[in-house]
Amino acid sequence: MSDSSLKGRVAAVTGSSSGIGKAIAIELASCGADIGISYHSNPDSGNEVATTIQAMGRKACAAQLNVGEEPSVREFFQSVESNLGPVDILVNCAGIDGKTGKVWEISPEDWDQVIQVNLRGPYLCIHQVVEGMMKRGRGAILNITSVHEQIPWSGHTAYCATKSAMAMMTRSLALELQDSGVRVLSLAPGAIRTPINRDVWEDPDKMKDLKTKIPLGRIGEVEEIARVARMLVSDEASYMTGVTVTVDGAMTTYPSFAHGG
Repeated sequence: MSDSSLKGRVAAVTGSSSGIGKAIAIELASCGADIGISYHSNPDSGNEVATTIQAMGRKACAAQLNVGEEPSVREFFQSVESNLGPVDILVNCAGIDGKTGKVWEISPEDWDQVIQVNLRGPYLCIHQVVEGMMKRGRGAILNITSVHEQIPWSGHTAYCATKSAMAMMTRSLALELQDSGVRVLSLAPGAIRTPINRDVWEDPDKMKDLKTKIPLGRIGEVEEIARVARMLVSDEASYMTGVTVTVDGAMTTYPSFAHGG
């Protein structure tokens, strides 16, 4: 979609050098927003997204971000604001699955890393921008969670726990921000074709098994998530706050019960 519904707004999108975050950054830019892009360790990936957005006629800057570390978060937002202006839209997309295994197989350090990135990270980003949004009486915060805020996933307990916590953080923060002009929402993607899960969608057997869990019979594309994200942070969703929107091909409807219990 190309329109001007976000013209004049500045959006910071974490985890935006690839995958869903990249698609969201480009979609918001196509609707008129200027974009702050974050990358973790590969500046070329962030600069590539910035160049793409600049070619669309929008402003963009890319900066390194270690989302779980407060000094890094502070420096990232200082860079965005000095280059683009105050942040009107925050999309918390940076996240990791972490080391997989049963809880008793995961070290406390591995557990803490997932919490640091997936839960402390969004908190730090929100903490950095929300007071400015409140002063201006306008803002939108979008937390990218997962269907695994609802669906248990053996071997990924820390990941599931953080995504559920993000959803509740969204709801509680929406109450704290009532009457402020700042809205808070979550978006929970299902199985989406991204570089991080290439091993699944390039393996016919794994893909066949995955499709049995999705009533629509296919995995989603990053652009499908980005379009919903764009709507949620725009004035089209002005009466929405404190909820999670799930985009999953009906994965969370428990398809194994489609033909009765």
